[in-house]
Amino acid sequence: MTGRRTWAAVVALVVVAALVAVVWVRDHRRDQEWAHGGDDVQVGAQVAAARGRAFADAVEAAGGPRRPALPGPKGVAVRVEWSGSPDTDGWYEFVLLDGRVEPARPVPADSAWAPGEETGADWSGAYHALSEHYPWLSGTAERRVAGGWTSDHQALGLRARTEGTGTLVYRLPRAAPPTSAPERDLRLAMVHVDADGEVRWAKEVPLEPLPAPAARPSV
Repeated sequence: MTGRRTWAAVVALVVVAALVAVVWVRDHRRDQEWAHGGDDVQVGAQVAAARGRAFADAVEAAGGPRRPALPGPKGVAVRVEWSGSPDTDGWYEFVLLDGRVEPARPVPADSAWAPGEETGADWSGAYHALSEHYPWLSGTAERRVAGGWTSDHQALGLRARTEGTGTLVYRLPRAAPPTSAPERDLRLAMVHVDADGEVRWAKEVPLEPLPAPAARPSV
């Protein structure tokens, strides 16, 4: 009887050890994905901030349709291009942040275009995981208010193709100071969200000035 109990105890310990090992491997792989999941994706973006007709010109120059100015001090137009995506499942969500405040705060989003698709602003509670894994995205966390927590953050999503380009439009809040160098003042996060809505990883997109559009011929 004692031998059977000893054997049962050994088997139980082996099972527990195996389960612990499985959990450790799973968590380790997930940690590696948070840290390096986007390493193989080559991505860059060009950005311009403008108002009125200059804003409409900037959106066109970024590859979007011509449209009127947005409310607020300035609209922000971004042309993003990427290649080398290891996983084309789900979406790439793009979060623009104002890097002049600490922590950097998301800028309200308006709309996005890519060949064959148009999307509007969105946000999911799952995206708050970003603040837990990336210190530079701590401003995406929910905020405590009277009676609970709230979030007014927004992102713009495009399908996670192997290669892609897209036009992103955001609007600076009225309270935001003006910017003459958005490539320096703003930060852009590229976030991979799988088909189940879970965030897999995020990376910062380097920003450059959007080339000024060619002057329109006078009529």
